[in-house]
Amino acid sequence: MDTYKAIISKRDVRHYTDQPIGDEVMQRILQAGRMAGSAKNEENNRLILVTDQAVQDALVHAGDFASWIGTSAMIVGFASPAESLRLFDVGRQAQNMMIAAHAEGVATCPVTLQHADKARAAVGLPDDWEMPMIITMGWPIDDVPDSPLKRERVAMDDLVRHNTWS
Repeated sequence: MDTYKAIISKRDVRHYTDQPIGDEVMQRILQAGRMAGSAKNEENNRLILVTDQAVQDALVHAGDFASWIGTSAMIVGFASPAESLRLFDVGRQAQNMMIAAHAEGVATCPVTLQHADKARAAVGLPDDWEMPMIITMGWPIDDVPDSPLKRERVAMDDLVRHNTWS
């Protein structure tokens, strides 16, 4: 799959089989995240790979819209020291990984964790670290249902402004 097709055809999926993700595929996905740029090239983020069901179940309580996340084959948490947390860097790393996963046939979905204390406790992070988001990963079920929020994308003419707002 070429890069452009991977980007425009990727969708967030919340329904997975119970098949594990193989090491070779996972290493390519992790490498895609590793290669994301970071502000001042500091590379502050660390990845926490969660396959243990008890830890996944604990992470359910860290997000307001995360009741389903324990059904994934793997959760990847993005942790960073609180003092140097840069959400843009987290997003760049997550998007690289989600596109690489999609190109491998692995489905993903990003999830914001609104309750830092519960996220920290679930994975044993030090008090001065945060894990503001995760992505779930797994092989998609054969008949992935449409999202109840499915809609047409904003038209290009409504999305893009040239030079000024007006």
